[in-house]
Amino acid sequence: MPNPHNTEQRIPRSRDLIAPAASPQSGRKRRTKQPNTAPPRARLRAYFALVMLVVLVFSPLLSSDLLWSDYDEVERSPYQSMTNWQAAWSLESLRQNDPISISSYFLEQAIPLPSAAVHHGINILLHLLAAVLLLKSLQALKLPAAYSATLVFALHPATIQALFWSGYRTEIISLIVILSALYFGIRNRNAADSIATLLFTALGCLIHPAAYAIPLILALIIFYQQQKVRLKNFNRVLPLICISLFFSVWAGGSADTAGTETINQFDFAEQLSQAGQNMSFLTRQALLPLNLGLFNTFQPANTDGAVDQINLITVVLLLPLIVLIPCNLRKTWSRAILLGVGSYLLLILYGVSQNGHFIDGTLAHEAHRLYVALPFLVAVLVTGLGSCLQRIKRGARPLWLIGISMLLLIEITLTASFANSIADTNRMWQQMTERWPDVWQPKAALVDNAQQADEPSLTAKQVIQHLEFILKQRPDLIDKRTLLARTFHADGQNSNAAREYKRVLRDAEHPGNQLLEEAAQFYDTVNLRWEAVNARQRMQSE
Repeated sequence: MPNPHNTEQRIPRSRDLIAPAASPQSGRKRRTKQPNTAPPRARLRAYFALVMLVVLVFSPLLSSDLLWSDYDEVERSPYQSMTNWQAAWSLESLRQNDPISISSYFLEQAIPLPSAAVHHGINILLHLLAAVLLLKSLQALKLPAAYSATLVFALHPATIQALFWSGYRTEIISLIVILSALYFGIRNRNAADSIATLLFTALGCLIHPAAYAIPLILALIIFYQQQKVRLKNFNRVLPLICISLFFSVWAGGSADTAGTETINQFDFAEQLSQAGQNMSFLTRQALLPLNLGLFNTFQPANTDGAVDQINLITVVLLLPLIVLIPCNLRKTWSRAILLGVGSYLLLILYGVSQNGHFIDGTLAHEAHRLYVALPFLVAVLVTGLGSCLQRIKRGARPLWLIGISMLLLIEITLTASFANSIADTNRMWQQMTERWPDVWQPKAALVDNAQQADEPSLTAKQVIQHLEFILKQRPDLIDKRTLLARTFHADGQNSNAAREYKRVLRDAEHPGNQLLEEAAQFYDTVNLRWEAVNARQRMQSE
């Protein structure tokens, strides 16, 4: 039996259970608690600042009265040829179009507010939702500078065309759905997250071909998240691949959305040239958005040097994937670059393969094709730079704050200036006239706006020049020729006015009594009695 008076046999106290610190000679290393390296999450005031900045910068768009312009001869959405929202949910339409955005256009008509303001306001709210989902996804990946990357995307001037020009809401909604699928795929906490990922992937594939890339992007995310490659972790991607394949086959793969022209309609050299031009333009707009315009000119395809059209920017994007990343796949920074650049290239593929059109139908570059892929390129650049400065530690925070503040200030200036320039409809058409001097539609819109304005923005000489240019291309426009005759008369050029009135009455089958009386009164003022009598006799016969 143990001796109760033996002091060596006693009940151990709690402090005796604590392992003593290892001595330098013991060879044991003391374990220290690893600090939490996850970046801090955005607080409520950060979300408030995001909302206020976006609303402030894009608010000029709400003052524009432009909606589904009559001067745009390209059908930007099937909504323009539909009579009711039920048509958007027909089987034929579902195979080619986004039923959600089309239905939302019909829903706008029931809101008792100015239609253009409602349309642009809805787009801005959807854009805000996309920015919030981007922030949540970047935070779920525990990437540094997630909030800064979100601000850079939310205030980027390349997003304006998708928010302003009617018919491009599909891009915004598709980005929301893609980010939702990826967010739940990143979390992957329970069965509910898995089901949400499947549903959002199916919905994304239904509304936009870019969503076919969701399984591949999620595979890149899984590869980024794990230190060692375990094939069983990729099992949850298999159902998403099946969904993407099903919808790509079901949609036919070759159906064009309204107002687009696939590059596949051209020969291989032209395809390569146009794809290179599209890639160059879209990437330049993402990195250096200095050439701001709703539509940008498209250079003629150079079939002899088609390979040269693939810009150096594309090579720079592919270079890290080809050279640096395969040698450093175990490193976090390498997998992050692979995730960001790979996601951008996967999502931009559809935009590169489609040609945009100006309002007269000619080929043009359109920045709205960048919208779906833009946040991924922005994220890899901003979070990558933030990660580099985070490693520097000493003096990194002030340097980061100064740099990101300057970048955001430049972005806000460019975006606000662009938004203001197109919010003024007259100024917008003037800019289009200068960018596209050989197209008559912007000139027609500019002349019509000047006639409706309380204070004319064009002189009589400018109106005459624009109308003569329009009528050279479209001599069948009786209303424009009548306006030209009136402008000549108001400017005192009666001989030119008489010539135009005579041609109007000759070309128009049924000019109407009002126009005939107007012409007769003009003939009376310039002593053309015979013409005046003929005009009035024509009134009686009609």
